[in-house]
Amino acid sequence: MATSSTPSSLPCLVLDYGGGDQRATLFGVSDGVHRPCDADELHGKRAWPTSHGWVLTWDPATAAMSLWNARAPPDAAAAAVALPPLAHPPPVESLCALSGNPTVAGGCTVVLVEPPQSTVLWYCHAGAGEGSTWSRHEYDLGGTSIRVPGGPCWCKRIISDLASRHGRFYYFHSATEYGVIDFPPAASSPAFSTVPMRKVPMRYPAGQFMAIASMYTVEIDGELYTASVVHRGCHDVNSVDHVGVYRMDFARKKPVRVKSLGDRAILAGGGSGSFGGWCLATEFGLRPNTLYWMSPGDKRLHVCDVGTGAVVEVREPCNGVAEPSRQPFWMIPDHS
Repeated sequence: MATSSTPSSLPCLVLDYGGGDQRATLFGVSDGVHRPCDADELHGKRAWPTSHGWVLTWDPATAAMSLWNARAPPDAAAAAVALPPLAHPPPVESLCALSGNPTVAGGCTVVLVEPPQSTVLWYCHAGAGEGSTWSRHEYDLGGTSIRVPGGPCWCKRIISDLASRHGRFYYFHSATEYGVIDFPPAASSPAFSTVPMRKVPMRYPAGQFMAIASMYTVEIDGELYTASVVHRGCHDVNSVDHVGVYRMDFARKKPVRVKSLGDRAILAGGGSGSFGGWCLATEFGLRPNTLYWMSPGDKRLHVCDVGTGAVVEVREPCNGVAEPSRQPFWMIPDHS
């Protein structure tokens, strides 16, 4: 039977049991099989997935941090990249993103954004050599007034999604702007800016005058996309009425609906906030031109056709195994 060290189980959902003697279980998306996670890189460690296919891990016994490539052979030089240690890492629900491939010349920037209750992010540079450290930055993006049934409500802006494009990090800032974060090597702190972008259009479910959607920012071949999962009701965030994928056209400052991803599949949702990644479909046994969305509450995996926007299959990855200690999270192949 394949283990987590072999490409045959990728992409997968990781059912984590919080360390100890019980190892995590992997749910293979291509075949629906549960496998024990035999990789020591995850056993007893805190883990944060990334859309680049690398997993950031923290060892509580040594405070060691590293990036692990589940697709690489265990003895390969590119299987792991050591990072500076961190005595007290962010919560496991934090969002992790990379600016690029950590094994290329110059390395990449690694960013950890704490959950919405916080306005703190951590960053370091993979490949910076000895003497490098993690830096903590508390950001202030201001706030906005949101209309709710009881009247206007002022809310503090936070970073709830993060994706990189050409070395810069992007996040949803407002209905008319994307936020941009730069990490210049010589700067003492990250630089925040915004770029104009119209909001993603939303088609309301039949018979309704309001709608709520889960949005996921995904970088595919140097372009930013937004995957939109529109729910059937404002209080039913586990349901799917329809989905849509939009390319962020920065030249025209607007999202453009995409009906075909070619031989690709987007993988989104799960237990790492607004995780959004992708992989080749046919090579890894997935349906081409699809969105695989893991709902946050009922732990169901919805397979959706990008062309029609409809759900074509619903799976239950947590059935038949022990209840995980956290929401299942994605582990996907790197794009090498």
